Amino acid sequence: MASRRLRPGPGLGRRLLVTRALLVMVGLLLGTGRARADRNDLRLINLCDTSAGNGCGWVTRTPAMGTTQPRTSVMLDSGANTRFRSLMSELGVAVAPRLQTPADTLGFAGVQLSADVDVTQISSGKSFWNGVEGVQPNNPNLARPPSWLTTVGGFIRKGLPAPIPSIELGAGAVNVLQSGMWALEGYVKVALHEGFHELPLPSLAVRAGISDLLGTDQVTLRVVSLDAVVSKGFGIAGTWRLEPYLGWDALLISAQSGTVDATPDCDAATVNATNPANAAAVAALPRSCQSQVGTPADFGANFRFPSQTVITRSRWFGGAKLKLWKLFLVGQFAWTTAGGSRDSKTAMGAADDQSGSQKALSLSAGFDL
Repeated sequence: MASRRLRPGPGLGRRLLVTRALLVMVGLLLGTGRARADRNDLRLINLCDTSAGNGCGWVTRTPAMGTTQPRTSVMLDSGANTRFRSLMSELGVAVAPRLQTPADTLGFAGVQLSADVDVTQISSGKSFWNGVEGVQPNNPNLARPPSWLTTVGGFIRKGLPAPIPSIELGAGAVNVLQSGMWALEGYVKVALHEGFHELPLPSLAVRAGISDLLGTDQVTLRVVSLDAVVSKGFGIAGTWRLEPYLGWDALLISAQSGTVDATPDCDAATVNATNPANAAAVAALPRSCQSQVGTPADFGANFRFPSQTVITRSRWFGGAKLKLWKLFLVGQFAWTTAGGSRDSKTAMGAADDQSGSQKALSLSAGFDL
């Protein structure tokens, strides 16, 4: 009896294609992680100007006098909260949810896999961008952050079996290049009007997205986006499909400071454990720490920026999706207006968002399955 060779069904072939695409995306993301140099990682103590050569002016050390224990305290200058708020505002725009899709959903059986790259303009010459690893606080003009922050990532999107209205979910992750920071992102899209491709009527959808920043202990940053988008698809030569789209997005940026060490040259545990009678051990410490050896005073140099109200930004965007068979390419341009929100009740002085307007260019490519 002759044996018959089994052929994979269409469902198996589709699962294999999805698996291969996911492996490619994972490979791209892992390769990106190996290439980072950490110059764009946050270092919030750099927001304190030390260019005068006297160390951070926020720190006050009281040396031991008689039986009085030495103390270390931190008092922010009047512009520190503004610099923190402005930095979080521009970084928040750079890692805000990626919504590079037209208004039409994928349909209840649709799945989309994509790899994305995005470049976002920042005010790299302003003092609030001193708060990254690549800037030397004692000479902040020697090296500045790049004028455009680049993020790369991967996403998966899925339509849900809810015909009225049509719903689509998406999730993914992006890496801020030259840093260890990642943003986990997700969104839900509800199509209010779609599918009338033969009529001169655009599709309309509303979306809500969220992005959480990981990979840093300096700050907890969350960006929520609420947007509306309109689009219209066109067939080209019976083979291609082009879908231009336009939209507006409200960004709500919430940033909470982590614990910051205002005396990074001094290890508080080492200073506390050092015996003042051991002259060699004392001499091995940085000079700024030597007056506090044998005491826990340097633990007082740990601080947090005061909590602030939510930062609001407004973003306009437009782009187009070009599709051939199951392959697609999306290009998008976005413009975020300059920040202007103010928190007048912040401890240690009011905080103004002095972020500039920000342009962004995005490219997404992948498979509609």
